[in-house]
Amino acid sequence: MVAGELQNAVNLKDLVPNEPKEGTEPSGAAEPANPPRRGDNTKRDRKGEPEERPEPRQRINMIIGLSAPSRAEYSDLNTVISFAEEETARIDRPHNDPLVIELTIRDHDVARVLIDTGSSVNVIFREPLRRMGIDLSEVTAIPKPLTGFSGETTMTMGTIRVPVVAGGVTRIIELCVTDHPAIYNVIMGTPWINAMRAIPSTYHLCLKFPTPAGIKTIWRSQKESRMCCLAEHKFRNPVTDARADIAESRETRAEPVCDVVDSVCIDEERPERRVEIRTKLEEPLRSELLSLFKENIDTFAWTTEDMPGISIDVTCHELNVDPTFKPIKQKRRKLGPERAKIVNDEVERLLKVGSIAEAKYPDWLANPVVVKKKNGKWRVCVDFTELNKECPKDSFPLRHIDRLVEATAGNKLLTFIHAFSGYNQILMDPDDREKTAFITDRGIYCYKFMTFGLKNTRATYERLVNKMFADQLEKTMEVYIDDMLVKSLEEKDHVAHLRECFEQLNKHNMKLNPAKCRFAVTSGEFLGYLVTHRGI
Repeated sequence: MVAGELQNAVNLKDLVPNEPKEGTEPSGAAEPANPPRRGDNTKRDRKGEPEERPEPRQRINMIIGLSAPSRAEYSDLNTVISFAEEETARIDRPHNDPLVIELTIRDHDVARVLIDTGSSVNVIFREPLRRMGIDLSEVTAIPKPLTGFSGETTMTMGTIRVPVVAGGVTRIIELCVTDHPAIYNVIMGTPWINAMRAIPSTYHLCLKFPTPAGIKTIWRSQKESRMCCLAEHKFRNPVTDARADIAESRETRAEPVCDVVDSVCIDEERPERRVEIRTKLEEPLRSELLSLFKENIDTFAWTTEDMPGISIDVTCHELNVDPTFKPIKQKRRKLGPERAKIVNDEVERLLKVGSIAEAKYPDWLANPVVVKKKNGKWRVCVDFTELNKECPKDSFPLRHIDRLVEATAGNKLLTFIHAFSGYNQILMDPDDREKTAFITDRGIYCYKFMTFGLKNTRATYERLVNKMFADQLEKTMEVYIDDMLVKSLEEKDHVAHLRECFEQLNKHNMKLNPAKCRFAVTSGEFLGYLVTHRGI
């Protein structure tokens, strides 16, 4: 029972046994109150007389001193968090990968955060603190022992309280600081998981938790989880001297390199318009190749303004959102001054080239996200998480990379070409444009062209290039999305094969990026592999 209801439910008089009045018999005296059970062995004394036992005392089990829970405090206890088998479609199974996510800790995007339901504390290591610019003076120097499952104990340097943001929800979390080498930056244990009321699933490689706007899901790349496992394996099992010697000999061995190329001008009026061709390319092949470039100079896009886009009659990207689904408008997120300026600059650039347009009264609304690339530059993306959930998967098959790479072997000349901002050359379906709306400090805009982050973009692009180069694929060309390769078994046929490729590009108005093209070489990088005449 709850003490808040004790006053109305129980009276002290109810605890006193009822005594029979004098001169009267208790009701039901003809039948004993506690008839002996069948087979009851009544305890008797040594004389064989029944032994008198005291009557059992009454007992009340209740909790005293607590008030009834507030309904307002637990108004969302009925929130249901579920996991569907369809959510594992993007995961290679079976797997034993850990759940590694990314969190925002004190305005820093921290990767390699391990979700560990077996840890009773939250742990952050000293090196991430240093990179975040947090001085150790902020750490409360109260060392505590951390004990692993093997019994090994490590003393912490103290604790620090920092704001942790996940899915728009902020919690002030206490982290134990330890100066210990590890492959993870942070380990989030049950204190943070319970504070977020989160439910992790290593099978689905995601974390779900309730927010005022509904259930939020944090997904993470299976590739990153496996990289952490490999890093931990190398950390726990360092190579022996013999293996180190082998590795050192491999490093000193001469590695195959790409062909040396020359930057050649193909427009005398604009000397900055140049392409790269093989340095050792002999005549007359070199002259024929330069003549082909000058004939098809409009096939290249030197700036975004030179990219008009592929006709919508050829292809366009459709979202196919079920009209019965309720549109979702994300709550506007606040960005810091630096990131807000990056978003505004990107909006101005996209407006100038006509890639986006202003949206009015959109049903769907998302927030921009600023991500730092490996080269230190910033990339502006849009969080289309809710929109992608309502889009059915396009099952158009992508070609196998290993077969594409193997098909390049045995060719004397290769040309590697890459489309200019490939995804942005395909128009969005006019009915789906406003579904890509995103909010900024200066207004609401939507994409006119297909953009990164939308679902099924790779399938849309693969369907286009398969249609464009249907007669060349597996003969004189290999294509995987926006990476294209022209191959020739004989050098004398290479210009003719390139001419066929350019004809299809011009027919469909697809533009190439000259900075990412290498013409008439014998080796080069294709889909992450270095391919040569002899093979990979």
